[in-house]
Amino acid sequence: MQTNKLLPSATIFLGAFLVFGVQPLIGRTLLPIFGGTAAVWVVCLCSFQLLLLAGYFYAHVLGGDPQRGVRGFKTHLALLFASAVWVCAVAFLKRDLLSWAGSGDAAAFEVLVAVLALVGVPYVLLSANSSMVQVLAGGDYRLYAVSNAGSLAGLMAYPFVFEPYVGLATQWLGFGVGMAIYALLLGLLARRQAAGAAGGRGCGATGPHDSAATERQGHSQAWWPWFAIPAVTCFLLNAVTTHLTLDVMPFPLLWVVLLALFLLSYVIGFSDRGAAFSRATGWAVPPLVLCAVLVFSAEVRGAMFFLDLLACLLLVFAGCTFLHGRLYSLRPDGSRLTRFYLFNALGGAVGGVLTGLVAPLVFDSILEYPIALVLVLGATAWGAASANRRVAVKAAFWVVLAGVAATLVWRIAFPSTRGRTILVKKRGFFGTVVVTEMKAKAGSGAEGKVHEFIHGNTVHGVQALIPGKERMPTAYYTPNASGFAIAGHPKYKNGEPMRVNITGLGVGVLFCYGRTNDYYRAYEISKDALDIATDTNLFTFVSDCPAKKDIILGDARKGLEAELAAGVEPYDVIVVDAFTGDNLPYHLSTTEAFDLYFKLLKPDGILCVNISNWHLSLQPFMRALGDRYEVPLLGILALPDLRTLSFGGMMAFFCPDPSKIGVPPFDDKTKFIDFRKFEPMRRLPTDEKGSFVELIQW
Repeated sequence: MQTNKLLPSATIFLGAFLVFGVQPLIGRTLLPIFGGTAAVWVVCLCSFQLLLLAGYFYAHVLGGDPQRGVRGFKTHLALLFASAVWVCAVAFLKRDLLSWAGSGDAAAFEVLVAVLALVGVPYVLLSANSSMVQVLAGGDYRLYAVSNAGSLAGLMAYPFVFEPYVGLATQWLGFGVGMAIYALLLGLLARRQAAGAAGGRGCGATGPHDSAATERQGHSQAWWPWFAIPAVTCFLLNAVTTHLTLDVMPFPLLWVVLLALFLLSYVIGFSDRGAAFSRATGWAVPPLVLCAVLVFSAEVRGAMFFLDLLACLLLVFAGCTFLHGRLYSLRPDGSRLTRFYLFNALGGAVGGVLTGLVAPLVFDSILEYPIALVLVLGATAWGAASANRRVAVKAAFWVVLAGVAATLVWRIAFPSTRGRTILVKKRGFFGTVVVTEMKAKAGSGAEGKVHEFIHGNTVHGVQALIPGKERMPTAYYTPNASGFAIAGHPKYKNGEPMRVNITGLGVGVLFCYGRTNDYYRAYEISKDALDIATDTNLFTFVSDCPAKKDIILGDARKGLEAELAAGVEPYDVIVVDAFTGDNLPYHLSTTEAFDLYFKLLKPDGILCVNISNWHLSLQPFMRALGDRYEVPLLGILALPDLRTLSFGGMMAFFCPDPSKIGVPPFDDKTKFIDFRKFEPMRRLPTDEKGSFVELIQW
């Protein structure tokens, strides 16, 4: 690289590294405050896209030219240094700054406000990086590829370097120091540009014209693609993120991979060398959309998730690469560079708001995902048709588009209910919930119905509303599954009163074990789930339970911390089953969380953790916890038995005094899990640092 290009390249690279490196940091910081739901990241994406718009508007107004606005540019540098100080302060004050968050009804709005409070001004200033440096470098569009390479590096470094090995406070301090260094580089670049202008020379950047000048001149007045293409690609990114994280633990790794592919599409698309590859990816979009539609229509479960993941990742990469290539070919000359990026950011913000804020309010399911499939296919068809005038090409794309649209409309209008009637269908900040009903008959011949509660794509509770069977334990809560924590306890067998705490109410199946002399306390973070569990027309486990009971709407971690501070009587049984879909929230899985559980557990108590998971192998995690706390560990694998509406599952029981508990009722549907066969997890996660990446079932 030529010397006169090294400084602008280094400046734009570092700025982009910080802009995208801070995104998973924000998500990781806010997740535990808002219950660990994946919706936190989708709203964060929306927030970043809005802040990016503000940053590009700021760059457009400032112009990035110190000769035209020396005072404004000096103010910009001063704000960068002040923001660096603020970010360093966040490292120590984030808990106090966010003490208000996570307790209201408008969680999505609170996430948006939290992002603004923590990094609003710093992010806007850094978002001006790309436009400003390119203007200082003489309108060199190729630096946008360097910018996206920096963004990609910042993203990929987070899950593999920062998250597992660096504490949150240190991460925030590093971000602040990085901002200060960036401000210094930007000041040096501006000084060089001013000196070069005074001497009659620039920074050595290329001029505004290149091999695509002819096409750009023909489209220079058509500003709407500058807006529409980013709107479609951002809509696709957010919709796919929501779709994939419906049941999966919200890993920064998964966020990063999706966002990294999105950025890589910009790196390739905004490059003359990648033009041929970018055009070729358009042909991959129709078959990838068809694959995504087929998997979507097949009702993804378990191992099928891999096919869904693969189709989505490839689609985001191929569709965005093609469309961003078209966007690059329609760019104006360097004199309108900031306006071009401003429209880009406006489109991205609109796509982000529609998926992050509007869709959850308007749709009762993840309807934005099939809409995104139609949009990306339609945009690709337009892009291919506008670049290639052949009738056959146009016809092929539009025929496929019509077929996909028709398939999705049919799939959504006539969903497969597997012989069930849908009674309730809702969508909230903590995912989608559905209650279904089907007719059923007991072995005795008694007839009735069965209600099923589905959170995300995972069944979380079932009740047989058949005379004499209403309080029968079902699903993952039978006596040979998590119900053993209660039914196997000596106090239960001896008729003595018990104190039971449940993190994750579901529909309250475990309440079927409650007796008049017992006390049950349950936490449920989803208001939709709580409303369903307490609606006697849907489920009666809670209402029919004779025990004294308290059901708390809110995050279990916060509630248990308050209980410990208040000095409540410890519990005989604590059941940790706070899944959202198939996602075990991170903040309920750290060593600090398990410290809390054991402090609230009696010496002869039982801590039960549901470790059933499609995507994570949690046995090494349980083994490491058992070693850390020196507590005997019992594992049960209960196999499905539809005769008793048992779905089976994998349970881990921590028993400080295992001699006092009974033996599970084993049969051909139950097996022991020997945790000694598993290598313990190498690094247990903490609130400040840690990762479950090593437990992914690749």
